[in-house]
Amino acid sequence: MRYARQKPRWLAGDVNLGRRRSLLALSASAAGATLASGGAMAQAARCVLTEDAGEGPFYFDPDLIRSDIADDAEGAPLEIGIQVTRRSDCATLSAARVDLWQANGIGLYSGYEQQPGVGDIDSRIAAGQTWLRGTQFTDENGRVRFRTIYPSWYGGRTPHLHFKVWLDAEEAVASQIFFPDETSTFVFEGFEPYRQHVDKRRVFNDNDPLQQGVYCEVESQDQSGVNATAIVAIDA
Repeated sequence: MRYARQKPRWLAGDVNLGRRRSLLALSASAAGATLASGGAMAQAARCVLTEDAGEGPFYFDPDLIRSDIADDAEGAPLEIGIQVTRRSDCATLSAARVDLWQANGIGLYSGYEQQPGVGDIDSRIAAGQTWLRGTQFTDENGRVRFRTIYPSWYGGRTPHLHFKVWLDAEEAVASQIFFPDETSTFVFEGFEPYRQHVDKRRVFNDNDPLQQGVYCEVESQDQSGVNATAIVAIDA
């Protein structure tokens, strides 16, 4: 089982947190156009290099090639589209491998014990499980789309998705996708199991110490769930 190949910069007392958040804000703004759009804003997002955050302590490869990774997990339905581009010329990249993994509706990652989750839960239920993990390969437009559930907050983290992109068996980036706080509030107040624990939440986007990655563009949010897209630009 592999862990982070590099030490996350926040552990070293990185003084560039403000700069990173500015880049995230730029990425979020640029992603305002949908993945299908060829407009100037979408073009800008395709050229903003996605910062490597390291894979963190909860990655493993369950060898599951699939678009639906929910495995009947309880939570608000989420469809997340990801487009992979080459930073140097903004071209979309086909046949890139994309791994996605995330916490469930009570903040637990499959496969691991001794996790904080949302607190006061038995994390042993996650041992030996593979839910909310999967792999796809980008199509001719550099896109994949996963069907999953909205990730919960947990411990000292705001809601996020983890992902890796591989090119020809070489890891290009390991990073995170974040959501607008307004969308998280909508989900946590309107869906189970989040609303059972929402009063314990203390971390939001502005005080999460691990703000490395990209923000998604939420295309819709209603009682049927959340639909969102994100653009990931890599050096290739």
